[in-house]
Amino acid sequence: MKGVRRPALFFAVLSALYWSGIGGFLAIVYPLAGKDVAPFWMVSLVNFVPAAIYGVAALFFCHWLARRVARQVQSKASD
Repeated sequence: MKGVRRPALFFAVLSALYWSGIGGFLAIVYPLAGKDVAPFWMVSLVNFVPAAIYGVAALFFCHWLARRVARQVQSKASD
């Protein structure tokens, strides 16, 4: 299971750093835009696009990790 723990831990740390960066970016952008300056579509885009990219990355990572776990279980069972 060592081969699975490291990628999972790495992904968790990068995930936390990514969302901290997004939170910091939004904390800078929102006050600069003012209440009525930023159009709704722009605010929606800034909120949706990073979440969509993260969702796709998480989907591919979890799929890869599940395949790796399945391969390790199969190799242990055949030994």
